[in-house]
Amino acid sequence: MVPPYNIAFGPFTLQFPQRALMKDGEPVRLGSRALDILVVLVESAGALMPTRELCDRVWAGNVVDEGALRVHLSALRKALGDGVDGIRYIVNETGRGYRFAVPVSKSSAGPVAAVPPSGARTLPVKLARVIGREEVIAGLTDQLPERRLLTITGPGGMGKTTVALAIAHRFAEQTGTRALFVNFAPVSDTSNAASTVASAVGVAVSTGDPIPDLIRMLADTPVLLVLDNCEHLIDTVAELAEQLLQGAPGVHLLVTSREPLRADGESVHRLAVLPSPESGTALSTNQAGEYPAIALFVDRAKAANDTFALTEANVMAVGDICRRLDGIPLAIEFAAARVGLMDVQAISARLDDRFALLTQGRRTALPRQQTLRATLDWSYELLQPQEQQVLRRLSVMRASFDMSEAAAVASCQTLDELAVFDATTGLIAKSLISCDVGGSPLPYRLLDTTRHYAHLRLVEADETDAVRRRHAQHCCAIFADPAAAWEGKAPREWLAIHSRRIDDIRAAFEWASREGGDRHIAITLVIVTAPLWFHLSLPHEFLGLAEHAIAAAEGSDLAGTPQHVELLAAYGHALWHTRGPTPAMAQAFEQAYEVACRLADLGMEMRTLWGIWAQRILAGSYAESLVLAENFSTLASGTGDLGAMQTDMHNRALSHHFLGNQVEARSLIERVIAGDKDPVRANHANHAQVDGRIASMSLLMRIDWLQGDTDSAMALARECAALALEIDHDLSICYGLAIGSIPVAIWAGDTAMARELTGKLRERTRRRGLSHWDKWGEGFEALLDGRPVAPRGATIMQLEGFASAGSQSCFDALIAAGRLNEPSWCRELLVERHEAGNATAAKPREFS
Repeated sequence: MVPPYNIAFGPFTLQFPQRALMKDGEPVRLGSRALDILVVLVESAGALMPTRELCDRVWAGNVVDEGALRVHLSALRKALGDGVDGIRYIVNETGRGYRFAVPVSKSSAGPVAAVPPSGARTLPVKLARVIGREEVIAGLTDQLPERRLLTITGPGGMGKTTVALAIAHRFAEQTGTRALFVNFAPVSDTSNAASTVASAVGVAVSTGDPIPDLIRMLADTPVLLVLDNCEHLIDTVAELAEQLLQGAPGVHLLVTSREPLRADGESVHRLAVLPSPESGTALSTNQAGEYPAIALFVDRAKAANDTFALTEANVMAVGDICRRLDGIPLAIEFAAARVGLMDVQAISARLDDRFALLTQGRRTALPRQQTLRATLDWSYELLQPQEQQVLRRLSVMRASFDMSEAAAVASCQTLDELAVFDATTGLIAKSLISCDVGGSPLPYRLLDTTRHYAHLRLVEADETDAVRRRHAQHCCAIFADPAAAWEGKAPREWLAIHSRRIDDIRAAFEWASREGGDRHIAITLVIVTAPLWFHLSLPHEFLGLAEHAIAAAEGSDLAGTPQHVELLAAYGHALWHTRGPTPAMAQAFEQAYEVACRLADLGMEMRTLWGIWAQRILAGSYAESLVLAENFSTLASGTGDLGAMQTDMHNRALSHHFLGNQVEARSLIERVIAGDKDPVRANHANHAQVDGRIASMSLLMRIDWLQGDTDSAMALARECAALALEIDHDLSICYGLAIGSIPVAIWAGDTAMARELTGKLRERTRRRGLSHWDKWGEGFEALLDGRPVAPRGATIMQLEGFASAGSQSCFDALIAAGRLNEPSWCRELLVERHEAGNATAAKPREFS
């Protein structure tokens, strides 16, 4: 061990090997880089130190510019009192370098004392404020006294070093414990790990093994060592940590790594992403600033361009940037740095090419942190070959997944399921796969940025088509039997889990339907996932997929198969909710029914016959709808299935109601309600893909009003609206409000309630592109505003609804369509109004 010595100048003493700066016997607080600069200048004993050489010695292995040197020199001069009373310690010779300008003297010192528990700390000084991590910093600082080995893990760019340094500064201030920083980033040889720690602590390395001297010096004296960037030396650092903790009881270790050390006594904190708003969240600037990710972006954007401000015009784009960058601080800082060159809308628009866009890291940062791609390259290159392979393949997964799905997508002949399992667990440990520890059935996912990167690697490996085929086949297998979901029997848990897969379905269809994809997989995917699109109230988007699939199925070996029936029926449902009861809807269900009959499939016959009935009743063909409902009843009675019989009674109740047979309609719908006593239903879908209870309430309230029980009708209208909004299913909301609650409120004269519910209806219809349901909202809105209702494009059922609420234009359209002679629920009202109009027209005009 090198004997201790001191270098004195003025009132200062620099003690070695501790590297502690004292002034008149009191410790001087100085950052680690400033102290490094002082040591180099003092030991040069007045000789000129060229600027480049000074930077190379202080930042060994890293390239920095003179700006960083000037920052730390400024801090050093301030600590020394340089220039006070005319004394200059450090002088700059312009264009040449720096020189220590006062005499120094070197003397031997007594035996090395333990590291003093003074406030002196050799930690880097943070030049930017830490945003969004206060709770984590405070919590982990409080835990440090009880946890001698605490490791902060997370993917690259998550801010592990930033958080660790903030904790170390706070811990040292609160406890008086000396905190030292050890950066392993430039260390590539595992044999240099221990000597790197020794150098930071101030132990001169005189033997091949510095650990005994390290332990001897540290001993019982409290000290916090921050071991930063350990992932590439993980095994060596784990062993070193255990030796230090066992041999030096005063040592606490705060480690940053992309994976845990798995050392004895280790506690692990996985650093989470910064919260950012969900997609489509409407935000004011004040609300946006409460999200840490947005607060970080704004702070760094102002640093890049001091004119930047968060405004109503750019707040959505900023939120989109933060969300799509997964709340990863480094990525957000890269994006914010671009604000000096382009507006945030342009940055948001180019995020699909984020690895070309986000290249503006700090010049003084580690090379691997100067671009977003470099950050991920570093992590990828540290992986085992099988881990790299699995990460690439999992990039096709758009949503969360479980281990069996990872195996289904990533395994192949040379990579079995067990190997995929091992590789996936390794990727989780290395923070490249996120894990939900809250018990989710789909606990794993790739952050969007990681997924983009892994997909680039997948393309480079020329594996894209093979992996995306496996992914698409897996999506088909998950939804292999959609019948239960169509009939409202799929468990709620099934729907909740599979709702998360919608982005995977989109990606699988996009690949399968393109040139070079697989037409059969594309068609199958549309068929088996159809109920999910309606569960998510996305019939408009599904309609485009269905039209593509129907065109591909024509003339293929799928024509005339059960799959073809499923496709046509799903297409008919999508047409209803988007375009209404059009002839195309009727044709789709009629064609499907013919095929179902040829196949003698009773379940398909009933579902497709229901579609024909629905089109007729929606189009105003009430008498024909009753005939179809009775045909459905005949089929349902032979099944013994409660769900089918409930649907049968509901169909007939609706047909009787719209024909004007309210007594019969009430008897049937009350039997339906009585049979639906179970408060915990499988899901909210009936054959119409809307909530069965809401559909029943909508009909019963109409019957109540028509039979003169206004109070009961209004009570049901309020209850139905509240229930619909509570379950938050757009198609059910549309049905409950448009068919039931809004017209009843208008009939009863409660315009305030009608206006409020109409606003909620149109909010859903516009968001989902539900044109048929939006026509209801448009008509109600015109009625409530005292404007004429435009009857163009309205169905008979809609014209009747608007006319019954006072629309003269819709009344005229019904007269023109000859509806006075057709049996219907509102025929008496129409006849009375028509006769009153004729009487008014026949009365002689009076002139004043």
